[in-house]
Amino acid sequence: MAAGDGGNVVSRTLLLAWDVPPDQEEPWRRFLQELSDSRYEQYAQSRRRLGILTESVWLAPKPSGGGVAIVYLEADKPECALREFAASEAPFDSWYGTEMRRLFGFDLARLPRVTDGELLFAWSEDVPGEQAAPKDSGERESR
Repeated sequence: MAAGDGGNVVSRTLLLAWDVPPDQEEPWRRFLQELSDSRYEQYAQSRRRLGILTESVWLAPKPSGGGVAIVYLEADKPECALREFAASEAPFDSWYGTEMRRLFGFDLARLPRVTDGELLFAWSEDVPGEQAAPKDSGERESR
């Protein structure tokens, strides 16, 4: 899915999803905590170098435990960014790849060509050209 803003930089989005077994959920959470804490600067430098503009990570829990990891990437060329990341010999990128293999058995260097998922439904309040209804400033909360 491509998105543009009046001829400015065009970026693309990419969704990745995989199973998180119940026994890997806590180690994965610790890995993500490390990314947002002690390795944050290395992580940010890696993403900038790869041209990744946005990355968000969710866990959709399963009733039986564990869940589904959902990663949203936005980049000028997300497929190229993933290939470059997989081939990178930078210390942080190597560490990240090793951790993903340890946690989930991924080998980013062997990922098949990434394709876009199928968007089934979307809604946004912020639609260009439309105005939101004004809020009633006289409305009071009742108790």
